Amino acid sequence: MKIKMMILDVDGILTDGKKYYGLDGMPFAKTFCDKDFTAIKRLRGAGVEVCFLSGDSRINQAMAENRNIDFYCARGRDKATYIEDFEKKYNVSRAHMAYVGDDLFDVSIMKSVGASYCPCDAPRKVKEAATEVLENRPGGNNFVMHLVDKLLADGKVLDCTLEDIERLDKDEKF
Repeated sequence: MKIKMMILDVDGILTDGKKYYGLDGMPFAKTFCDKDFTAIKRLRGAGVEVCFLSGDSRINQAMAENRNIDFYCARGRDKATYIEDFEKKYNVSRAHMAYVGDDLFDVSIMKSVGASYCPCDAPRKVKEAATEVLENRPGGNNFVMHLVDKLLADGKVLDCTLEDIERLDKDEKF
């Protein structure tokens, strides 16, 4: 199966799941790995649609907007209910969608798309729902980069040129 759309959870996938909280009890910072963003550009440069589907919009939405990545906030909503919207907006069937997640909120959508992936530090129920667990790869720490390398090696996505990556890089706002 060729992947035509990659839907990414953010916390625990692009980050290691840690949040830094201020005295007001609200998160103010997270750590992301830049190689993951280059991997996302590789997908996008090869024609794969990419979006973020996260329960935390406070930091994640602004980060996505700065990188020109579509962001959807799933706080209080089953993530699987977004699939029909994605099919219409991106003109991609669920059979060609892949989801990457690491927490119990991700299980329903993982079971509803063509392929799903999780890091090795995900809970057992998430691992059971995933098409594939990336063993020896915890969330964060360039998880997406390693996943994209694997998908390229398995022929599930095509690679793009350095020019494609550079073009996408110029459109980012950070």
